[in-house]
Amino acid sequence: MLSNRVQPLPDYSFDVANTPAVNARRHTIAIDAAITASIWVIVLWGVGAQWWTGMNAPDSQFSASLAIFGDQVNQRALEPSYYWTRLGYLGPVHWLTEHFGIWAGFAIWRALLLLLIVTSVYWVARQFSSRALSTALTLFISLNTMVLAYVGNPYATGTAMAASLVLFALAIAHMRTGLQVKGSRAWLLGGATGGVLAWLLMLNPYNALLAGCTWLGIRIIGVWLARPGLRAILTEFAALVAGFMLVFIGLLAWGALVFPGRNWLETYRSWNSRLDYSSFISDPNIWMHDLAALVVLLGFLVALIAFIFVRNRWSTTALVISSTTIVFTLLYMQVIPGPWIEAPHYAAMCWPGALLSIVLAIGAISSGRQPSALLWIAVPVLVVAMVWVGHSSALLSMSQGLVLVLACAVSMAITTVARGWSIQALAWTLVITTVIVVGVSAQLLQNGRGNLGIYSQYPMNAAYVDYQAEELMQANIEAQKYLLAHTSADDRIAIWTDPARLTATVAAMQLWGAYNNAPGGSELDLADQRALRDLNPSVIALYAPTREQIDQYFASIPAWFTPSPLECTSVPYLGIGSPDAHMCLTHIQVR
Repeated sequence: MLSNRVQPLPDYSFDVANTPAVNARRHTIAIDAAITASIWVIVLWGVGAQWWTGMNAPDSQFSASLAIFGDQVNQRALEPSYYWTRLGYLGPVHWLTEHFGIWAGFAIWRALLLLLIVTSVYWVARQFSSRALSTALTLFISLNTMVLAYVGNPYATGTAMAASLVLFALAIAHMRTGLQVKGSRAWLLGGATGGVLAWLLMLNPYNALLAGCTWLGIRIIGVWLARPGLRAILTEFAALVAGFMLVFIGLLAWGALVFPGRNWLETYRSWNSRLDYSSFISDPNIWMHDLAALVVLLGFLVALIAFIFVRNRWSTTALVISSTTIVFTLLYMQVIPGPWIEAPHYAAMCWPGALLSIVLAIGAISSGRQPSALLWIAVPVLVVAMVWVGHSSALLSMSQGLVLVLACAVSMAITTVARGWSIQALAWTLVITTVIVVGVSAQLLQNGRGNLGIYSQYPMNAAYVDYQAEELMQANIEAQKYLLAHTSADDRIAIWTDPARLTATVAAMQLWGAYNNAPGGSELDLADQRALRDLNPSVIALYAPTREQIDQYFASIPAWFTPSPLECTSVPYLGIGSPDAHMCLTHIQVR
C-alpha cells in the first residue's frame, strides 16, 4: 500500500505578513537558495569540468552553425535541413550569441542549463531529505559525465536533459504533503508544465514524448495521493494547454523572424515522411552491448529495491520513472525503428529519468531519519570520487559492468535493510556510501563503453578531460565565416569533402550530407559531371586535409561549368592527418 504519511517538508510559499512563521520560511528559502547557488558554482568552476566537450558530427555542427549564423546557412544550402525546427535550442542560443558574442553566448547557455539541473534536482531532493543529503544527491547528478558531456555539446541533448528534469520536478511539485494545488498556483504550475512540454517539443519530438510519458506517470501518482476533484483537473489541463500554446507560438514567431519564409509544421511533416529512421541503425540490438545502458538498468534496480522494502510515494515514483523510461524507449524502438538507443546523443535522453529515479529511491529509504553532520563531511568525498573517476578512460567489458551493477544493488539492499537500525551514524554511513558507489559506478560504465555503432562519438570523460573540442569548434566557425563572407544568399552551395570524409566535421557547418553534397570521389567522372549539372549549384565548397586533394578535384571540373579561380583558406585542425584543414570555393555556371 502506498504510504500517505505526512512528512515535514520545506515550505517555499510566500506570505506578506511579517510573522515568525513567515520569517522562518524566508530563512529556509534563503539557506536553500545559497546551497543551490554554491553547488552550481562548484559544478561550473570548481571541479575542472570542460565547457566544450565534443561534437556528434554532423548533428552538433548543424545545431551550432544554425544557432550562430541563422538562416544564412539554410539560404545557401541545396536542401535546407530540418534542423532549423529545433527552435527550443536555436532560439535562445542565437539570441545569446547575437548579443554577447559566440563564445560568451554558448557559455551563458551552458551555465543556465546547469543552473536548471542543479535547482530542479535539489528542490526534488529537499522534498524528502535533509540539506546535506540533498546536496549530495544533487552533486551525484550534476557531476555525472553523461550529463556534463552533453551540456557541453552544441547539440540539443543537454538542453533536453535539463528540460526533462524541470518537467519531472514540476510533476513532483503536486506530491508535496497534503497539498492540493489551487487557485493561482494551479495555473502557474500547469502553465509552467505546458511551457516546458512545448520547449521539449521544439528541442526534439522524441524526447518530448519520452519526458511527457514519464511526467504523466508521476502525475498519476500525484492524483492518486491528492484525489483532486474534476474542477481541479480541468483547471490544470487548461493551464497546461495555455502554457503550451504560449511557448509554442512564441518559438514559432521567433522562428519566423530568424528563418523567414520557412514553415515549421510543413518542414517537420515533409522531412518526417521522407526520412527512413531505420536506415540510421547499424544493429537494432546494439544496445545489449552498450555498457553505458547499464546505468539505465541500474536506475531501475535501485528503484525496485527501494520499492520492495519501503513502499512510500517516493519509492513508487522512482519505480514509475525508471520503468517508464525503459518501457517507452523499447516500445518506441519497435513502433518506429530508429537510432533512439544506438546514437549516444539520443540514448542520453534516458539519463534524466534513470538518475532521478536513483535520487528518489535513496531519498525514499532515508526520509524521516534525523539528519547527521556526517553527511556534510562525506560530501567532499563524493565530489572527489565523482570527479576523479570522471577522468577515467578505462574500457570495461560487459561482465565487468555487470559486476559494478551487482555491487550497487547489494549496497542499496544493505542500506535499505539497515534503515531501521538504531545506530544512526552507521545507517547514514551506509546511505552516503551507496550514493558514492552508485555515482562512481555510473561514471565507470559511461566512460568505459568505448566507440559503439556507426555514430560519431567522443569519450564521456570529455566532461573533465580536454580533447580540444573548443579549438575544433573555433576552426569550424572560422571556416564557415569565410564561406559565408565569399558567397551570397542567392548562391546554392554544393559540398565536396576528401573521399575519407576527414573534413566532413568542418563541412557540416554548411549542412554537409546526402542532400547537399557534390558528386564524385577524388575527382569527377562523366557520370559525376552529369549529376553535378542536375544539382545546378552556383558554388562548390571543397574541404580536404591537403590542398593537393582539392586541386585534383577542381581540375576535374569541366570547362563548360566555367569554374572561377579557387578562393581558399585553412584552419588548424586535429585528427585529420595534417595540421590544417583546407577549404576552398569556386563559383560555377552551368552552360
